[in-house]
Amino acid sequence: MVGFNIVGYGIFAFVTAITPGPNNYLLFSHGKAFGMNDSRKLMLGIFTGFFTMACISAYGVGEIITQNQTYGLILKIVGSIWLFYLAFVLSKLNSDIKAEKPVKLTFIQAYLMQFINPKAWIVAITGAGAFMPHLGNIHLNVFVLAISFNIVGLPCMLVWIKFGDLISKLIKSEKASRRLGYTLFGLMMISIAMIWFE
Repeated sequence: MVGFNIVGYGIFAFVTAITPGPNNYLLFSHGKAFGMNDSRKLMLGIFTGFFTMACISAYGVGEIITQNQTYGLILKIVGSIWLFYLAFVLSKLNSDIKAEKPVKLTFIQAYLMQFINPKAWIVAITGAGAFMPHLGNIHLNVFVLAISFNIVGLPCMLVWIKFGDLISKLIKSEKASRRLGYTLFGLMMISIAMIWFE
Protein backbone atom coordinates (compact mmCIF):
# COMPACT_ATOMS: atom_id res chain seq x y z
CA MET A 1 0.00 0.00 0.00
CA VAL A 2 1.37 3.39 -1.03
CA GLY A 3 0.32 6.49 0.84
CA PHE A 4 0.67 8.82 3.80
CA ASN A 5 -2.07 9.97 6.16
CA ILE A 6 -0.83 13.56 6.03
CA VAL A 7 -4.01 15.04 7.54
CA GLY A 8 -4.01 12.71 10.53
CA TYR A 9 -0.28 13.13 11.06
CA GLY A 10 -0.56 16.90 10.70
CA ILE A 11 -3.19 17.05 13.44
CA PHE A 12 -1.10 14.76 15.66
CA ALA A 13 2.03 16.87 15.06
CA PHE A 14 0.24 20.15 15.76
CA VAL A 15 -1.40 18.99 19.00
CA THR A 16 1.82 17.49 20.39
CA ALA A 17 3.97 20.42 19.26
CA ILE A 18 1.76 23.25 20.57
CA THR A 19 0.89 21.76 23.98
CA PRO A 20 3.06 22.54 27.04
CA GLY A 21 6.23 20.54 27.59
CA PRO A 22 9.95 21.01 28.30
CA ASN A 23 10.76 22.37 24.84
CA ASN A 24 7.92 24.89 24.87
CA TYR A 25 8.64 26.09 28.41
CA LEU A 26 12.24 26.63 27.32
CA LEU A 27 11.20 28.49 24.16
CA PHE A 28 8.85 30.67 26.20
CA SER A 29 11.60 31.53 28.68
CA HIS A 30 14.13 32.35 25.98
CA GLY A 31 11.58 34.50 24.18
CA LYS A 32 10.97 36.39 27.40
CA ALA A 33 14.64 36.77 28.34
CA PHE A 34 16.25 37.29 24.93
CA GLY A 35 13.52 38.06 22.39
CA MET A 36 12.74 36.42 19.06
CA ASN A 37 16.05 36.98 17.27
CA ASP A 38 18.31 35.69 20.04
CA SER A 39 16.30 32.46 20.34
CA ARG A 40 17.10 31.21 16.84
CA LYS A 41 19.94 28.91 17.91
CA LEU A 42 17.68 27.33 20.50
CA MET A 43 14.98 26.75 17.88
CA LEU A 44 17.49 25.26 15.44
CA GLY A 45 18.83 22.93 18.13
CA ILE A 46 15.35 21.67 18.99
CA PHE A 47 14.43 21.40 15.29
CA THR A 48 17.47 19.35 14.27
CA GLY A 49 17.47 17.33 17.50
CA PHE A 50 13.89 16.20 17.09
CA PHE A 51 14.42 15.58 13.37
CA THR A 52 17.27 13.21 14.26
CA MET A 53 15.17 11.54 16.96
CA ALA A 54 12.22 11.11 14.59
CA CYS A 55 14.52 9.43 12.06
CA ILE A 56 15.92 7.11 14.74
CA SER A 57 12.40 6.20 15.87
CA ALA A 58 11.17 5.64 12.31
CA TYR A 59 14.05 3.22 11.68
CA GLY A 60 12.97 1.32 14.81
CA VAL A 61 15.90 2.10 17.11
CA GLY A 62 13.85 4.35 19.38
CA GLU A 63 11.36 1.58 20.11
CA ILE A 64 14.16 -0.83 21.00
CA ILE A 65 15.57 1.70 23.50
CA THR A 66 12.27 2.47 25.19
CA GLN A 67 11.03 -1.15 25.27
CA ASN A 68 14.11 -2.28 27.22
CA GLN A 69 13.41 -1.73 30.94
CA THR A 70 17.03 -0.93 31.80
CA TYR A 71 17.38 1.59 28.99
CA GLY A 72 13.99 3.02 29.87
CA LEU A 73 14.99 3.49 33.52
CA ILE A 74 18.27 5.16 32.54
CA LEU A 75 16.38 7.47 30.19
CA LYS A 76 13.94 8.42 32.96
CA ILE A 77 16.71 9.12 35.48
CA VAL A 78 18.90 11.15 33.13
CA GLY A 79 15.85 12.93 31.71
CA SER A 80 14.58 13.83 35.18
CA ILE A 81 17.95 15.23 36.24
CA TRP A 82 18.22 17.29 33.05
CA LEU A 83 14.65 18.57 33.35
CA PHE A 84 15.28 19.55 36.97
CA TYR A 85 18.30 21.54 35.81
CA LEU A 86 16.18 23.16 33.10
CA ALA A 87 13.51 23.99 35.70
CA PHE A 88 16.17 25.82 37.72
CA VAL A 89 17.38 27.67 34.61
CA LEU A 90 13.81 28.63 33.65
CA SER A 91 13.06 29.94 37.13
CA LYS A 92 16.19 32.12 37.02
CA LEU A 93 15.41 33.40 33.53
CA ASN A 94 11.93 34.42 34.57
CA SER A 95 12.41 35.59 38.14
CA ASP A 96 15.44 37.85 37.92
CA ILE A 97 14.50 40.57 35.47
CA LYS A 98 17.61 42.55 36.41
CA ALA A 99 20.08 39.77 35.68
CA GLU A 100 23.13 41.15 33.88
CA LYS A 101 24.02 37.88 32.18
CA PRO A 102 21.00 35.58 31.94
CA VAL A 103 21.75 31.97 31.04
CA LYS A 104 21.39 31.20 27.35
CA LEU A 105 21.33 27.60 26.12
CA THR A 106 23.44 26.79 23.07
CA PHE A 107 22.49 24.96 19.89
CA ILE A 108 24.32 21.82 21.07
CA GLN A 109 22.57 21.84 24.46
CA ALA A 110 19.16 22.20 22.81
CA TYR A 111 20.03 19.46 20.31
CA LEU A 112 21.22 16.96 22.92
CA MET A 113 18.29 17.77 25.21
CA GLN A 114 15.94 16.03 22.78
CA PHE A 115 17.52 12.64 23.44
CA ILE A 116 16.75 12.73 27.17
CA ASN A 117 13.37 14.39 26.77
CA PRO A 118 10.80 11.64 27.48
CA LYS A 119 7.96 13.57 25.85
CA ALA A 120 9.99 13.88 22.65
CA TRP A 121 10.66 10.12 22.63
CA ILE A 122 6.99 9.33 23.15
CA VAL A 123 5.92 11.70 20.36
CA ALA A 124 8.57 10.41 17.94
CA ILE A 125 7.84 6.73 18.55
CA THR A 126 4.06 7.18 18.51
CA GLY A 127 4.22 9.20 15.31
CA ALA A 128 6.44 6.62 13.61
CA GLY A 129 4.26 3.73 14.77
CA ALA A 130 0.94 5.26 13.78
CA PHE A 131 1.71 7.39 10.73
CA MET A 132 4.74 5.89 8.97
CA PRO A 133 4.41 6.71 5.24
CA HIS A 134 4.41 3.93 2.65
CA LEU A 135 6.11 5.56 -0.33
CA GLY A 136 8.10 2.60 -1.62
CA ASN A 137 11.48 3.47 -0.07
CA ILE A 138 12.32 3.20 3.64
CA HIS A 139 14.73 6.15 3.59
CA LEU A 140 12.18 8.36 1.84
CA ASN A 141 9.51 7.22 4.32
CA VAL A 142 11.72 8.15 7.28
CA PHE A 143 12.67 11.53 5.82
CA VAL A 144 9.08 12.49 4.98
CA LEU A 145 7.88 11.49 8.45
CA ALA A 146 10.61 13.45 10.25
CA ILE A 147 10.50 16.60 8.13
CA SER A 148 6.69 16.71 8.12
CA PHE A 149 6.57 16.90 11.91
CA ASN A 150 9.13 19.71 11.98
CA ILE A 151 7.32 21.69 9.30
CA VAL A 152 4.21 21.63 11.48
CA GLY A 153 6.21 22.16 14.69
CA LEU A 154 8.19 25.19 13.50
CA PRO A 155 5.31 27.72 13.69
CA CYS A 156 4.38 26.23 17.08
CA MET A 157 7.88 27.03 18.34
CA LEU A 158 7.55 30.56 17.01
CA VAL A 159 4.27 30.98 18.89
CA TRP A 160 5.88 30.05 22.22
CA ILE A 161 8.87 32.33 21.66
CA LYS A 162 6.63 35.21 20.61
CA PHE A 163 4.43 34.63 23.65
CA GLY A 164 7.49 34.88 25.88
CA ASP A 165 8.63 38.02 24.07
CA LEU A 166 5.17 39.56 24.56
CA ILE A 167 5.13 38.67 28.27
CA SER A 168 8.50 40.38 28.72
CA LYS A 169 6.90 43.62 27.51
CA LEU A 170 3.89 43.25 29.80
CA ILE A 171 5.61 42.10 32.99
CA LYS A 172 7.76 44.91 34.35
CA SER A 173 7.73 44.37 38.11
CA GLU A 174 10.26 42.08 39.78
CA LYS A 175 7.51 40.52 41.91
CA ALA A 176 5.41 39.49 38.90
CA SER A 177 8.47 38.19 37.10
CA ARG A 178 9.45 36.11 40.14
CA ARG A 179 5.96 34.61 40.29
CA LEU A 180 6.24 33.61 36.64
CA GLY A 181 9.56 31.95 37.40
CA TYR A 182 8.04 29.96 40.26
CA THR A 183 5.12 28.97 38.03
CA LEU A 184 7.39 27.63 35.30
CA PHE A 185 9.46 25.80 37.89
CA GLY A 186 6.29 24.16 39.21
CA LEU A 187 5.17 23.17 35.72
CA MET A 188 8.52 21.56 35.04
CA MET A 189 8.24 19.63 38.31
CA ILE A 190 4.87 18.34 37.12
CA SER A 191 6.50 17.28 33.84
CA ILE A 192 9.12 15.33 35.78
CA ALA A 193 6.46 13.67 37.94
CA MET A 194 4.52 12.60 34.85
CA ILE A 195 7.62 10.72 33.62
CA TRP A 196 7.45 8.43 36.65
CA PHE A 197 3.68 8.09 36.99
CA GLU A 198 2.73 7.50 33.36
